[in-house]
Amino acid sequence: MRTISMISAVILVTVLLASAALADIFKATGRGKSEEGAVGAAVANAVDQAVKQMLDDTTYKKNKGKIASALKGKNKKLVSAYQQEGDVEFTGAGYEAQVSAEVNMRALEGEINALGLLQQAMGNPRIMILFNPKLPQGGTLGLTRSDLEAFFDNSYGSMVDVFVERGFDVIDKKSAESFAIQVADTHEIDVDVNKASAYGLKYHADLIVYYQTVGIGKEGYSGGGAKMFLRAQLINPTTSRIISSKDVESEKFGGSIQEALYRAAKDVGSKISNVMIDSIKKNWKREKSGGGTFIVVLDGVEDAEEAVAFRDKLKSYPDMDNTRDRESGGGKTTIEIKFGGSADDVKNCVLKAARELGWKLKLVRAEGSRSTWKRQ
Repeated sequence: MRTISMISAVILVTVLLASAALADIFKATGRGKSEEGAVGAAVANAVDQAVKQMLDDTTYKKNKGKIASALKGKNKKLVSAYQQEGDVEFTGAGYEAQVSAEVNMRALEGEINALGLLQQAMGNPRIMILFNPKLPQGGTLGLTRSDLEAFFDNSYGSMVDVFVERGFDVIDKKSAESFAIQVADTHEIDVDVNKASAYGLKYHADLIVYYQTVGIGKEGYSGGGAKMFLRAQLINPTTSRIISSKDVESEKFGGSIQEALYRAAKDVGSKISNVMIDSIKKNWKREKSGGGTFIVVLDGVEDAEEAVAFRDKLKSYPDMDNTRDRESGGGKTTIEIKFGGSADDVKNCVLKAARELGWKLKLVRAEGSRSTWKRQ
């Protein structure tokens, strides 16, 4: 009995620690016509503070009503615990209370995800999913072209399902399938990140999920079993920078080895998508909080000297001396900026540089650390 009690205590402590790890503490004030109403309002305001931490100011203000409607009546789900700070005060017109609330950030993010607001705040980046069918030891996954297509359909299809369900735009399947077939037909064992990046830029991808799979199958009396391993890289195609690299695996059974492999391919595709989405959000939050590599694409400036003048103007601003051209031609110039500020700071500097040069620029697109501007 003592052993059971100890096990129960350990489980309880583990659960409490896990809950604490997912919670952030927010202090807030609330007002109401009763003491209970004031405390409830304070807890709701603490949740509202957590939402503001999660989203940028523009997205929050634009969707304030939608957020309030979605979170109404969910304080018990979103707040794991709260502590009242001092006594509830009567102000003459009502009551006022202060609380420290532990907000479950994972649960809150789930609610915000359901509204598609994080994707909106990130600029709804266009995702391209590219499959490299080459095996690390050489050869190609699948014995035939139909095998290759089946592996692609199962892994790629499940990945698209997850990304679309979570509110992301995914570039069409046909272009991604074409890439997989091109790679399968080459004699290269290792297709590097730069080639995947170039292909992604061709289709105006903001981010690329570039993946490989390895499968092991075994035939039995009643069917087949398979274990599938998948490695994926999240790539910024503009800089060819690998943002994240992750591995997942899955074991499945079926009527044959092939069926088991296809099932495993579908499962690893679903798993890696959720992992990659977490990486996308972490990268966006890191860039949003400041520090990183920013890309400014300048369109409509044909004169090379004018493009250089714009770059040098940016370079002259505080903490932006690490600014250089990455690519230019055809009226487009891509500028890379290593900067300790935020994406909003970079946008303000772009507008300031244009103003000082007597230009008029229009923001065409902004997603995370990348912004595209058109000279009017």
